[in-house]
Amino acid sequence: MSTWLAVAGGLGLLLVLAAAAKGPLDDADPAYQRPGILDLGELPVPAPTVAQGLPAPGRAAVVFFVRPDQLKPLCDALQGIELHRQPDLAVVVAGSFGPCNAEATVVADPHARLADSYGLRAPQGGGAPAGYAVVDGVGMIRYRTLDPEVTDLLDEVETILRAT
Repeated sequence: MSTWLAVAGGLGLLLVLAAAAKGPLDDADPAYQRPGILDLGELPVPAPTVAQGLPAPGRAAVVFFVRPDQLKPLCDALQGIELHRQPDLAVVVAGSFGPCNAEATVVADPHARLADSYGLRAPQGGGAPAGYAVVDGVGMIRYRTLDPEVTDLLDEVETILRAT
């Protein structure tokens, strides 16, 4: 009996730790946050235009969605990075923004309309989503996810690009 109680207590502790690790920018449904599966749900769907000529026909693109305080760290992480297929990069900022030192098109989206048109889910804490979408060379969204830690996880973006 004591063994079962210890196992149940350990599993309960793991559940508490997992719940505590979720932040306000995370997806309320963990199955949709960084699932690592292309064409999940209704995907692929046509990618809306972020800026003139982006996404460009025949070129892959990664569209990052960030809040203003996430812009500089993302731009620093993107500076000089070599991603598979050398995609076009766009950073959509939910508000006003400063300069970006990376080779990326930066667009203001204070009302999160672009994030909504890309189908990003609302974070559990509300407000604009933070994450990214991968668009293939045909102009179709193949992957989208909330990922508030994308700056530290660009290797996962690379994995998704290789899979498209």
